[in-house]
Amino acid sequence: MSEVRITRYIRVLHVGPGWGQRGGIASVLDELKTFSEVFFDRNVHVDFCETHGFKSTGGKFRFLLTDVPRFVRQLVSGIDIVHLHVSINGSFYRKLLFCSIALMLRKRVVFHLHAGNFSAFVHGSNRLVGVLARAFLRASTAMIGVSQAIADELVELGGDRARIFVVGNSAGLAERAFAEFRSGIRACMDKPARILFAGRLVETKGIGDLLEAVALLVADKVNVRLIVAGSGDPKRWQDEANRLAIGDRVAFPGWLEGEDKLACYRSARIFCMPSHYEAFGIATLEAMFAELPVIGTSVGGFPDLVEHGCTGFLIAPSNPSELAQALRALLQNEALAEEMGRRGRERALERFSCASIVERYMDVYRGTMEGKR
Repeated sequence: MSEVRITRYIRVLHVGPGWGQRGGIASVLDELKTFSEVFFDRNVHVDFCETHGFKSTGGKFRFLLTDVPRFVRQLVSGIDIVHLHVSINGSFYRKLLFCSIALMLRKRVVFHLHAGNFSAFVHGSNRLVGVLARAFLRASTAMIGVSQAIADELVELGGDRARIFVVGNSAGLAERAFAEFRSGIRACMDKPARILFAGRLVETKGIGDLLEAVALLVADKVNVRLIVAGSGDPKRWQDEANRLAIGDRVAFPGWLEGEDKLACYRSARIFCMPSHYEAFGIATLEAMFAELPVIGTSVGGFPDLVEHGCTGFLIAPSNPSELAQALRALLQNEALAEEMGRRGRERALERFSCASIVERYMDVYRGTMEGKR
């Protein structure tokens, strides 16, 4: 696409979850807020419309009585582009309503898909949802997938490939915190070596597979400790660890932020995220900035992040035996682990630095201003 120089200030309204919601799209919006001045220097002013979730009746009422009126007020104040951050279920229906309002007010719309199971959501719902989803895509001036796999889903659902951009997420805190980080400092760390997982404590993140893999390592006399950080129900997984006789090898520190999160990356030897599907994986990117070798699965957005055999390993999902082999390879070869971590950091800086992600957003906005409503 030919570059269109933005010669006047344009206003972009980002719409997504707020009001204390954690992880996922909320983390992306928090990251984008830190880019405000960088966008402003490029003639783009960013605003934010945070919405309540639908998990409670009160949240639904607040959405209708507070969020929708605020959204309309922001639109009529001079917004040029409405940037909708979309997932499944309630997120889809909220953004569909906002899209309809934006189109009535003749605004350009960016459909930004973050969910790795959006296609399954559409196909698993009634026919009307499929019709609405395809109409939503057709009405959007531009579409964004957070990885190539998500972009391919958009095409499969009827999105015009010429209007689809791939824009990964960024991890500014980790990028800045580990700016002076160097390989080699883990060689002197005390045993046992720590494996780190960070994410929601749900089945689809592969936590059960990871616990089974660690149990296999422990049975082979490998001295290792697993840190499972994130929000959810830790008791379920602690019970599973106890059943596998590794309860004393696993810690559940809960949701970590700021320095606590960074300290967890610093103390780890390997980052492992054996998700059954992952749209992108911000925690994986943070680990790469921290020079940790990564073990992920060969699905979703992982291939965008991890180069198999170079910056880590990509294994088949739901395969504890293969996962244990990959973990053992890195635990028993510190030089290999450090080299993979170093290469991972280089890849993160090259492809997912804050500066490069901002420029990809700028490509989207140039294309959106060029496109027809």
